[in-house]
Amino acid sequence: MAAGRIITVCRGFATALKGPGRFTFSLLNKIRANINPFHQYKLIHTTLSRKGLEEFFDDPKNWGAETVKSGAAWTHEQLRCKSNEDLHKLWYVLLKERNMLLTLEQEAKRQRLPMPSPERLEKVTESMDALDKVVQERDYALRLLQTGQEYPRPGDWRKDIFGHIIWYKYKQWPIPW
Repeated sequence: MAAGRIITVCRGFATALKGPGRFTFSLLNKIRANINPFHQYKLIHTTLSRKGLEEFFDDPKNWGAETVKSGAAWTHEQLRCKSNEDLHKLWYVLLKERNMLLTLEQEAKRQRLPMPSPERLEKVTESMDALDKVVQERDYALRLLQTGQEYPRPGDWRKDIFGHIIWYKYKQWPIPW
């Protein structure tokens, strides 16, 4: 996509350089129309570039502490008030937190020490389950509005040619088989 824009700009300049006076404002406007300003692109950054692997470990202030202060898990009611964009961001925050806590749990096992405040991992898991349920509710409501069907495309469990049991989604056939 970006390569095509660069080629378009280069062709415009080559055309302009071929003859004197041929570069007009209409050509300049055509070139500008094919280029999106950089501020229109949205970049997703979930980590700071300077932290790196340190994000897999708990805050150094909490190292060696037996208990770590933490908040409550997110409830369904709280998450239903959030926008889809906020839920998306919260999912990645919870995912990073879960990865950090799982790393902390493995390190505690390696050192044969108790994990400080293991209920934090349970709270993050509960929050992620609640968030997943809220997103499924929204998908269900959207599907019901758009198609009038309660469930996604119907199907049943079948065996494939190798004997594995798979979910087969029904397809539309021009002539019933």
